Amino acid sequence: MELQVINGRVGTMETVFDDLDERPVDCDFMLPDYLPDITAILKCRMKPMVQTYQVSGDRVMVDGTVYLQLLYVDEERRCVRSYEHAQPFTAAFTVKDMKSSDTVQTSARVNYVNCRATGPRRVDVHGAFSVRLCVMSQVSVEVVSEVQEENLYTRSCTVAASVPMGSGEKTVSINEVLELGDVSAQALVRGNVAAVITECRQMPGKAVVKGDVLLEAVCLVDEQSGALHRHTERIPFSQILDVDGLSEELVCDCRVRVTQCDMRPVQDPAGENRLLSVAVKLSVSLCCYGTEFCNVVTDAYHTAYPLKTEVCRLEPCRVGFVRSDMAAVTVTQDLPDTAIAEIVDLWCEPMAAECAGAAGQTVVNGQLQVGMITRDKEGVLSYYERPLDYETSLPDECACVTAEVTVLETVFTQNCTRLELRVQLAVHRVGMQQESHAAIVRMAAEESTPYTEEGALRGCCLKVCYAQAGESVWELARREHVSPEALKAENELHSETLEADTMLLIPMR
Repeated sequence: MELQVINGRVGTMETVFDDLDERPVDCDFMLPDYLPDITAILKCRMKPMVQTYQVSGDRVMVDGTVYLQLLYVDEERRCVRSYEHAQPFTAAFTVKDMKSSDTVQTSARVNYVNCRATGPRRVDVHGAFSVRLCVMSQVSVEVVSEVQEENLYTRSCTVAASVPMGSGEKTVSINEVLELGDVSAQALVRGNVAAVITECRQMPGKAVVKGDVLLEAVCLVDEQSGALHRHTERIPFSQILDVDGLSEELVCDCRVRVTQCDMRPVQDPAGENRLLSVAVKLSVSLCCYGTEFCNVVTDAYHTAYPLKTEVCRLEPCRVGFVRSDMAAVTVTQDLPDTAIAEIVDLWCEPMAAECAGAAGQTVVNGQLQVGMITRDKEGVLSYYERPLDYETSLPDECACVTAEVTVLETVFTQNCTRLELRVQLAVHRVGMQQESHAAIVRMAAEESTPYTEEGALRGCCLKVCYAQAGESVWELARREHVSPEALKAENELHSETLEADTMLLIPMR
C-alpha cells in the first residue's frame, strides 16, 4: 500500500566549523632613537586585531595585526613611557564543503604574553594568541508533514526555525584631529578605542547603522613630574549597508569591531602638541534572520497494519531577539598595596562572560582584568593587575542568551587605601529559543502482517481494557489499534489523559 505522504522541509542554522588556531609571538625589537632607555618594564600588553578573511576553495585565510605595547619606566624613574610594535599575522583554516552562503565569524583573544629587557633599548617578547573561526551553515531536513490515508492517525506539531535571509559587511574609516585643550602632549602613553552600535534602522534591501566610537588617550604632559593627562572623546558614525532580502520584519544582528587604530599627538598652528590625530577603521557587519514554520509529524500508527517509521531528532533554533544595552558596574575594593600614594593610570579589559536566564532577566556574570600604574610616596612607579568579578541583570524573556561585553568607559576614585571603580559596559545579547522534536522522515505500512484477533476475541465488537491513571488516550488507542476519537466516544472521555484508574471498552470494528 502506497501511503499518500506530503513532505516538508525544516531549515535551521548549524555550526559546521568552530576551531582555534594558536599563533605564537616570538620577537624582539629596538626602541626608536627618540625614546629614552629602559630602566624597568611595567607591562607588555598584547592586542590581536582581525582585519579581513578570504575564502579560497576549502581554505579560509584570516589576516590581521597583533599590537605589542610596551609600558616602561625611563632612566629618571619619573615618567611612564610607551612604545607600540605591530606585527602582521595570517591564520589558515581548512573547512570542507564550505558554501558561499555560509556565515563566517572571526575573533582573536590573548593567551599569554611575557617580555624582558635584553638591553637598555632592546626587548624580547614571547607569547601566544588564538584566532577563532566559526562557520554557520543553513541546513534543511525533509520530514513527513502530513499523511492522507484512511485508518492512519498522526500526531504533529508546528516547528519554527530561524534561517539567514541575507548579510552585509562594510569598512568604516574615521579620521579626526581632536583638540586636547590647554595641555601640550609630549608623548602618547596609552590609547584605547571602543565602538558600539546605537541604532540599526531596517529598510527594504538596506540598513542604516548608527553608532559611536569612544576614544581614550592618556598623554604624558610633564617629563619632570611624570604627570599624565587623560582625554576622552565620543565620535558618532553612520553607515548604509546594502543587504539583499532585508525587510523590516526580519530580526537583524548588527555588530561592529575595531580593526585598526592609530593615535598620535600633533602640533597646532602655535607649535604646541595640543592636537590628537586619530585614524580608526571599523568593520560593521549585519546578518538578518527570518522564521520559517513547518508542520511535522512526530508519531503515527495504522489500525490495520504495523507501521514502519524512520525518525530523526530535530533541534531547530529561533532567534528571539537581538539587543544592545548599557550596564554600569560599581565596585569598591582595597588597593593591592597600602604604600600606594597615587594611581597614575587605570584601565579595564573584558574577559569571560556567562549568561543565565531567570524570572524574565538575563544575569551576566563576568570578569574584568583591571590594570593600574601607581606611584608610591617616594615617586617609584609600579604596575598591578587583578581580575574583577561583576554581575549585572538585563530584562530579557529568553532562557538561552549569549552576550558580548565591551568596556566603554572606566572611572576610578582613590580614597586612601580604597579604590572605587565605575565601569560602563555595552552588553550585546542574542536570545535563542531552541526546541527538540522527534520527527518522522519516512514511513511505510507492512501489509504482509496485518493485525488479527485470535481465539475468543475473533468476531467480537468490543473488548475490555483496564487502564491506569495518567495514561494518555493516544497511547492506549495506538496499543489497541483503534482511533483516538472512537476510544473517547465509546467511553465518554473528555480529556487526553486518564485522571483515574478506568475500565475501558475498546471497539473492535
